[in-house]
Amino acid sequence: MSPDPRNLKHGRRRAARVVRAATVLAVLSTLTLTPTQASAQPYPIGGAIRTEYDEAGGFAFFGNALNPESDAARGGRWQEFEKNSSIYWHPLVSDGHANEIGGAIRAKWGDLGWENGALRYPTSREMPTRKPGRFNQFEGGTIHWSPSTGAHNTWGAIRDKWATLSWEDGRLGFPVTDEFPAKNNGAGQHFEGGSIYWSASTGARVISGAIRDTWASQNWENGRYGYPISDEYDYNGGRAQDFQGGRIEWHPPR
Repeated sequence: MSPDPRNLKHGRRRAARVVRAATVLAVLSTLTLTPTQASAQPYPIGGAIRTEYDEAGGFAFFGNALNPESDAARGGRWQEFEKNSSIYWHPLVSDGHANEIGGAIRAKWGDLGWENGALRYPTSREMPTRKPGRFNQFEGGTIHWSPSTGAHNTWGAIRDKWATLSWEDGRLGFPVTDEFPAKNNGAGQHFEGGSIYWSASTGARVISGAIRDTWASQNWENGRYGYPISDEYDYNGGRAQDFQGGRIEWHPPR
């Protein structure tokens, strides 16, 4: 018996509808693929690290993962990406939110021992500063970077003092050195606009300008003036600052 032409026609219509539906589904699937999926990540990105990956810019910012998610210190996790960034996570840091770190700031952090060093885990992703530059916050301090100064860490009492002066946006500007040891277990750090010196007996003090130049000419804290015991203040129409070994005054030329 010959097949009914009506059934053949109906079958061809149904097959055409199936093909058209499959084509539409394929197009929609392609349109909804994320850049990460489309790039066929060599290593899976999941959990808190995936959340930060997506929030901080996704594939366009990070590129592919270079390693599987791996163990970090004290129960944390980390993963590195091809565009010079990593993401670090610890359940007790940033309320369990992972944080991106990259470029010169990541390199500086690495020099200081990564999450095993004094800075420990990042508590923010890399962010812009108010003056042209970048920074990351950490459990133990901060790293700031600018094109002219490079990346430098600040922490402790010197960082706290710098913060009271509006960080890099204040008169001291960006740090130009890391913190360094000074006399009698003290510490100092130089900035674009001056210095901050700290000792246990004097606290953290800012010193800058002509008074700083005079102090430096007398061998800084190792000379006869010792550490500053006050910040600079107005004095007799000029400026002055008190030190362990005396006062340094500055007056405008007449």
